[in-house]
Amino acid sequence: MSKNKLFGGTRLSEIANSVKERGETTPFDRSVSKPVLAAAEIALSGRKLPGLERESIFAVDPRRCRPWVYHNRTEAWYTRDRCQDLIDSITKDGQQEPAVGRKLEGDPNYDYELIYGMRRRFACEYTNTKLRLRVIDADDARAAVLMHIENADRQDITAMERAISFLTQAEAKLFPTQEAMAEAFGVSKGQVAKMIKAAQLLKQAPIAPLLLDKSSVPVEQAYKLQSLLERPGAKEVIFQAAQNLSRRGEGRDASSVLKYLISSLDRSRNFEPLRKEYNVGAAGRVVVTRNPRGKVTLAFPKGLRGTDHEGAIAAFTQILNDLA
Repeated sequence: MSKNKLFGGTRLSEIANSVKERGETTPFDRSVSKPVLAAAEIALSGRKLPGLERESIFAVDPRRCRPWVYHNRTEAWYTRDRCQDLIDSITKDGQQEPAVGRKLEGDPNYDYELIYGMRRRFACEYTNTKLRLRVIDADDARAAVLMHIENADRQDITAMERAISFLTQAEAKLFPTQEAMAEAFGVSKGQVAKMIKAAQLLKQAPIAPLLLDKSSVPVEQAYKLQSLLERPGAKEVIFQAAQNLSRRGEGRDASSVLKYLISSLDRSRNFEPLRKEYNVGAAGRVVVTRNPRGKVTLAFPKGLRGTDHEGAIAAFTQILNDLA
């Protein structure tokens, strides 16, 4: 499979260009009755030529819709302040773009799960209006690509939200490998691997409680800290720093927390300065000094000539024990 291709062999960039050329803001036309081109579905089915399909958009109770388990928005988005733009738009002009979801069976609390459109759902519930929903029949892998295409250019979805989504999809094995996920989404394998590793930090028990708004966690810092945790002996130092920060109960933003934890390894390398004298045999003497960076210097004021061999070994053994 060539690089940056979707399942059917169509490039994500080709889909985006096709959508933009038709003046659409999503892969789905806004009209209920007009034959439309479902760009993401064409990519997944492998059809090269534009095909026309009819779609049906239903008006449903937003309270009967739940998020798809791999939805890439966190709960932090579902507030009046963060959905005010949609609330105002729906109040004035109605819902312009339908959400996309799947029909549920056997769930007494919900009739549909939304692949994307949860902010639209919140705004519709808030304004007590029906949610316009396009219902599709798609497996999880296809749903993941549909969601990625819809949200690829959105500025209001953070990098960490995408990273969390990548991780949950990888753990659920929606795609057989990270490389397959990268090809499906039209991104590099390295980017997928980096985002997955960054999201793994949010599962570290001593660190996760310090990051109250998961969506705001910087991916670069999270990736760096998760990489440091994999170094021998580093986890204990970083976890201890996280516990110390938790005990202080200080309010910090995610970036400050990660910066503090990343620097904990450097702080752990600071040592208490030391200057101590030891006897070397019957007449010899050694002065041991240690600076804050841990550098140890041994000075022999009377030199080493004629030093008692066994006395020197005993002194060095004592020094090593004291400095350990």
